[in-house]
Amino acid sequence: MRTADIVIIGGGIFGTNLAYALATRGATNILLLEQNVLAAGSSGKATGGLRQQFADEPDIRFSIEGVRFYERFTREYTPADEAHRPPSFDQYGYMFLCSTQESWQVMRVYVERQRALGVPTQLLTPAEISARVPQLVVDDLLGATFCPTDGYSDPGAMARALASAAAELGVTIQEHTPVTAISVREGRVESVSTPDETIATPIVVNASGVYASLVARLAGIPDLPVWPLKRQLYQTEVFEDLPEDVPMVVDAETGFHFRRRDGGVTLAMPLPVSAEQVERNRRLEPEAFDLDLDPTLWPLLQSEMRRRCPALARATIRRAWAGLYEMTPDEHPILGPTEIKGFYCGCGFSGHGFMHSPGAARLLADCLLGEQSSASELELFSLERFRTGKLIVSASLL
Repeated sequence: MRTADIVIIGGGIFGTNLAYALATRGATNILLLEQNVLAAGSSGKATGGLRQQFADEPDIRFSIEGVRFYERFTREYTPADEAHRPPSFDQYGYMFLCSTQESWQVMRVYVERQRALGVPTQLLTPAEISARVPQLVVDDLLGATFCPTDGYSDPGAMARALASAAAELGVTIQEHTPVTAISVREGRVESVSTPDETIATPIVVNASGVYASLVARLAGIPDLPVWPLKRQLYQTEVFEDLPEDVPMVVDAETGFHFRRRDGGVTLAMPLPVSAEQVERNRRLEPEAFDLDLDPTLWPLLQSEMRRRCPALARATIRRAWAGLYEMTPDEHPILGPTEIKGFYCGCGFSGHGFMHSPGAARLLADCLLGEQSSASELELFSLERFRTGKLIVSASLL
């Protein structure tokens, strides 16, 4: 029987970040198992934003660490195979547009919090907004928040680059290898099984994204509160009527946002979801994982384009796709040990996995390697908080 010191289930942005974090700390005999191909799930379908403009300190700190990590990784990692070169991290900023007194006042409070933690967020006037993106309608805007070190990248390509870097350091990566069973004896992980073999291991990390609850059930944990939430994106053909260095532009009132990608523009907006649909998602009904496009979103998105950035209404849509957020009840991740000894979680990032994975991977890597310096930080994100009702109370930008 093959053995591994640590098995990571899931080859998305968190699983690959964790594999890399462990390998750079000298851990060995690490095995990452991905049921499909690397970044085939949420990571490969994400918008790719990296922002430090959050409302609360834990999110801000995670994002600061994420920005610094991706700056360094994209600058320093030179792969043996050029196909695995990290994608660019375009630090053109994030710009949140505010059109109501309520949102403007709240965002200014958040900006002060961000600045206190070292984030260089600015307040822009409507004239300054127009100077950055002349195509925007600003007549109704009170202002915007803007952070020049925020930006965007390609999460799927980044996950593949991280996996390549981890593999060069000795991590074994296996694609097309679903985990079908997790053996637990006397409350402790003993092995994982795939269709082809059983692998003995004392440590399993559940980094399986929207499938995390199902994987937890394999280990005998029936109540891991992670469920899917669909989001849709639209990509235009090459589009010239926007600055090349356009920031990620977000309308704070509606959630409509766009950014440059592959010469065109990626457009997105939250999909309206009924309370009934949320409950079906929480129950993990099969339709919760459906990636079919909901046709009701496109007219709403068109209306927002015409209202906020009319030039975009002239763009030709090249393709559209859906992806899934991995949600938790307080929209923060589940990190760390569980009641099953050796079974750990790194999941539930609620749409912020790309931004927050480097910091979260550091915390969990410290835990797995027996370092106590991050224990108090990790405790905030424990699974147990949902059982005791001590959820993370926070405000939310989007």
